[in-house]
Formats: sequence, C-alpha cells, structure tokens
Amino acid sequence: MKRCDSAPRSASNAAPVDTGEHETEVMLVDSLRKRDPLAAERLYARYATRVEKMVRRRLGHDADVPDIVQDVFLIALASIDQLREPAALGSWMLGIAIGRARTHQRARWRGRWLEFLPDDLLPEAPSGHGVPAEVSYDVAAILTSLRAEERSALLSHRLEEWSLEEAANAFGVGLTAFKRRFRRAELKFIAGARRRPALAPWLTGQSNSPLG
Repeated sequence: MKRCDSAPRSASNAAPVDTGEHETEVMLVDSLRKRDPLAAERLYARYATRVEKMVRRRLGHDADVPDIVQDVFLIALASIDQLREPAALGSWMLGIAIGRARTHQRARWRGRWLEFLPDDLLPEAPSGHGVPAEVSYDVAAILTSLRAEERSALLSHRLEEWSLEEAANAFGVGLTAFKRRFRRAELKFIAGARRRPALAPWLTGQSNSPLG
C-alpha cells in the first residue's frame, strides 16, 4: 500500500523530534485540530512506542506491524475531530491500535472461518482449543444482528477484557452512555442465545463464554 508523504515514519526509523513533554494531551489535541504542522510529529513521538508495543502484543512478530502502526496514526489524524474527551487521547490511541490489530487478525483467518460474513462483521477467530462449528455460527449470527456500536461495546468489554472506563474512552463516549450501550448489547446477545440450542451450555454455566 502506497504511503502519503505526510504519514509518520516507522517507530524504529523516526528522526528525533520535540516530544512536547510539557504539552498536555488536551493541548496536543487542540494543536492537531488547528492543523499545527508539527503536532503530528509530536503525537507520533509521544505514542509510537506504546502503540507499537500494543500491536506487537496482539500480533507477535508479524511483518505487517510497521504498516499497522502507521495506519493507527493516519486514522487518528483523520478522525481527531471526533475525539470527545481530549484528556483521554492516550487511551483513544491504544483503542485504535487494538482495533487495527484485530482487523488484521481477522484478515488472517478470513480464508478458513465464516467466509459468508462481511469483513467488518467477523468476530474474533476461534482459538486452537476447538470451538464447535455450530457455536461459532450461532455467535456470529447473533453478533451480526446487533448494531455496530452495540457489537463493539460487547466485544471490547467481554472479549478484549477492557474495563468499562477504558472502552468508553477508546470509543470517545461518556462512561454512563457506554454502560447503557454495553448492557443493551449484552441483553440482546443473551436473548439471541436463548433461541439457539448450541449455546444452552453457556447459558446454564456448563461451558465458558462463547465470546472467548
């Protein structure tokens, strides 16, 4: 994929820049929104190492990690105006990193797991301990029936094991609003599971959560 000249450089090859060590996250967001020409470099200098560590934690020694890290910063720069809580910039950046890493993971599984679903609706591929095909199908069907924001809330808290506060910050919403969104998604998932016999062991506590 061709990179634009303004994209941040990889973490290992970046030239030293002013990190703005006395600049708060709120101040940095304000500079980014005002299109300060040096703000993108300060954003990269401040978060590149943390973002790369998060991506590598998810993907290991994947050759695409540098490209994914660069994508994270491109996404952040393009959507900075959508960040509702500037003080949560760090959590928001890591949320984008996790999302991009998960998208990459799903792409690696695409050829052999639930090919009939659109890419943006694929839940996490099952791990090696062997999830029955019917369970995978039922879970995917229920997740597909949820609204995108509900699905993201459910997976971030139950599958990714983010705290409610971390997830709310990552998605740029207030904690109370996120709790309502998560609870709504959870109730819908349980209601859907009750209509599917393959998920009965989970509902009765006889097996682990089908979300991982």
